Amino acid sequence: MFTFGALLLGAIAAFVVGLSKTGLPGSALIAVPMLAVVFEGRLITGATLPILIVADLFAVGWYRKHTRWDVLRSIAAWIALGYGFGIAFFLAIGAASGVLEATIGVIVLAIVGLQAWRMWRGAPDSGGLDRGGGTTAASFGTIGGFTTFVANAAGPVINTYLIRLGLPKHELIGTSAWLYFVVNLSKIPFYVALGAWSAGGPFFTVDSLLFDLAMVPAIVAGVFGGRALFHRIPQRAFAVVVLALSAAGAVKLLV
Repeated sequence: MFTFGALLLGAIAAFVVGLSKTGLPGSALIAVPMLAVVFEGRLITGATLPILIVADLFAVGWYRKHTRWDVLRSIAAWIALGYGFGIAFFLAIGAASGVLEATIGVIVLAIVGLQAWRMWRGAPDSGGLDRGGGTTAASFGTIGGFTTFVANAAGPVINTYLIRLGLPKHELIGTSAWLYFVVNLSKIPFYVALGAWSAGGPFFTVDSLLFDLAMVPAIVAGVFGGRALFHRIPQRAFAVVVLALSAAGAVKLLV
């Protein structure tokens, strides 16, 4: 069903997803372009989701004590609004060939640009929370909701918002862990309904779910690796590599 190369590429993507959930936030961005080499159309989004959820389980279990529930409440409604735009997008494009791949490519490139700009500008010092007003939560929440629904690529958007608030490292991981876990679980019924009742095909197939099942060992290795490297790996150097590879994958989707 899948070539050795496809399984290897998927395992690398799954390993990086695990790393991103427990030690290197934002690095999972690379998983979507990598899985787009194996799958096409809605299956790119659908095949990525179970990998994210398995990794989320570990992150929630390990970092749940560091969750900032007040931050989650401030952004939840705006993420739901982003979902609405995502549903409208899938209904609008239907079965149009290549539109979803191109959209994911644009989203990933835009997020890569955002991450690169943030790194160049420098992250704010941790300290007291400063949400920047309701407009900030609304913009980041809505964009994050749309990007996660369409491409499972909201990590850098949400992480940028959490860093803007001045959350310490452990609170950023703990807060994002619960956020992504709930968000990713909530997407399942929407994807099933859209796959059954709209043009464009399913998000999940037996083959895609078997592929995800085969990726579990790589996910587990990634989450334990991320936890072990949480205080050791030079995150900036790793982030540069992830951004470069993500940009290359996004360009491939576009062309």
